[in-house]
Amino acid sequence: MDKTLMKGLKVLDLLTQAPQPMGVTEVAQAMGLVKSNAHRVLQTLVAAGYATPVGDGGRYRPTLKLWSMGVQVAGSGDLRQFAAPVLSRLRDNTGETAFLALLDADHVTYVEIQSSAHALRVHTAVGARLPAHGTAAGKVLLAFDDAAAQVLPDDRSLERFTPKTLDDPAALRAEFRKIRIQQWAVNRGEFREEISGLAVPVFDAQQRVIASTGISGPTERFRPAAIKEWLPLVVQAGAELSRMMGAPR
Repeated sequence: MDKTLMKGLKVLDLLTQAPQPMGVTEVAQAMGLVKSNAHRVLQTLVAAGYATPVGDGGRYRPTLKLWSMGVQVAGSGDLRQFAAPVLSRLRDNTGETAFLALLDADHVTYVEIQSSAHALRVHTAVGARLPAHGTAAGKVLLAFDDAAAQVLPDDRSLERFTPKTLDDPAALRAEFRKIRIQQWAVNRGEFREEISGLAVPVFDAQQRVIASTGISGPTERFRPAAIKEWLPLVVQAGAELSRMMGAPR
């Protein structure tokens, strides 16, 4: 048995079960390791993409890499099957591709997709990861995740994908405040100019945001009038998924 590999897997399991990000000292104490050893294991998990530093880098939490791998291996899963009927209705009611997404550090992972029947539509694969600050799904998740919002740098801009990308941290934080109040986010060409999206949060029984759901499609179809028409349908889908997760009505 490879003891080093086993140690890394046990630390990953510890991070996965922890209710909040853990520091090096906490990991060392929980695992019975010296701090230098715990730090080395954590850095290895970060380098491999299984963990990510939070805030100033002193605390760590797991990424969704294992989930993404599981989706690719299994091709389906309980969460996807659970969301599929709701997303199918949302797709049929709006005509656009419907999705369910989870936050994965500074990216979002799309865990279920119901594709539009339009010839011109968004093609996103289950398990795909996109930069969170450039998508409606990601902005919703970042807006409701205090730890994730703290990761935003104060001294430099974020990556700019199109002229419409919100790459200024101060502007993005202001956007997050707006999203928390209205409880929805829109993206009009912020990651790819030709692609836009609309997303809302999905809550669990403790009123924590655990996912986002919504629609995406060609920017030319995401005009203000269309967004206004679709928003109640997207909100309804988010509320339905939240109720299924035990959120209060």
